[in-house]
Amino acid sequence: MGYRMAGNVRTKMDPTSTLHVLDIDKSVCDRFINEFGSFGPIKIGKSAKDIAQSSSTIISMLPMDKHVSSVYLDPVNGIIAAEPNPNRLALECSTISVSTAQAVGKEIMDAGVAHYVDTPVSGGIMGAGAGTLSFFCGYAGPADRDDMTKRIKSILDYMGASERINFCGKLGNGLVSKIVNNYIGLSNLVIASEGLSFGLRHGVDIHTLQQCIKGSSGDSWILNNTSPAPGAIPKSPASNGFRPGFTNALCIKDLTLGVEAAKEVGIPTKMGELAIARYKQSQDDPRTSGLDCSSVWLHINDQVDAFANSQPNGH
Repeated sequence: MGYRMAGNVRTKMDPTSTLHVLDIDKSVCDRFINEFGSFGPIKIGKSAKDIAQSSSTIISMLPMDKHVSSVYLDPVNGIIAAEPNPNRLALECSTISVSTAQAVGKEIMDAGVAHYVDTPVSGGIMGAGAGTLSFFCGYAGPADRDDMTKRIKSILDYMGASERINFCGKLGNGLVSKIVNNYIGLSNLVIASEGLSFGLRHGVDIHTLQQCIKGSSGDSWILNNTSPAPGAIPKSPASNGFRPGFTNALCIKDLTLGVEAAKEVGIPTKMGELAIARYKQSQDDPRTSGLDCSSVWLHINDQVDAFANSQPNGH
């Protein structure tokens, strides 16, 4: 995700401005320079502190809460170790817990190092590459209200569709909105898998099923973009050997964030917990653990053995 997002930033930003990049794997940075260096200067940073010190705008995309805390709050190499700058903006795009984002953001802003905004994304790897991501910003907006919202939007426009940049209110509200989105979407993938499965078992053609649902009350983004039924959508992971796009592990992580956020305000989460169990079944099976999350289809249809045996290495 971060690689593709950074590619759009370098492609669209002022060609005379320098883009500073950092990844735990330096070879990724080297590859990035080879691919995008013709669009303008790119420098590899030594640390998060170094990146912040050299930049007026920071964009981060990290796997988990602990990585965000380390990158931002490490007293030696973290962003918080950089010199204070009231004009520096930090856009944190990871999907992490609301409490972590609020704690990290408060500490960064209290130190005067940057104005921190949670800006998680939706749209997956394809959206990151195409520059059509949705953003959920933990800031007031709309974009014409003040200079900061205009600035946030102008930067996110490099990576996302302008009409999909949403201002959700206070710090942490961007993540609340993103977690709600993923909770609904990932639960829907499980429901779609079960529904399409019994429709096929009754003898209805998959394309007929998809067409019947399209535009009806059962329609969804999942069905139109990442249908779990092999052959339904040509570019979907399910139609391409369940090639990983969004993993089972990430589904479990994001749904768990949703369950935790719901419980904090007294909302029961029975559907989400059942969806987590489905993804755990796929994650715990070595034959499907490395596949796309739509591999829950294989378990629902008792097709895991047949799929594994059809692969070149037999597993």
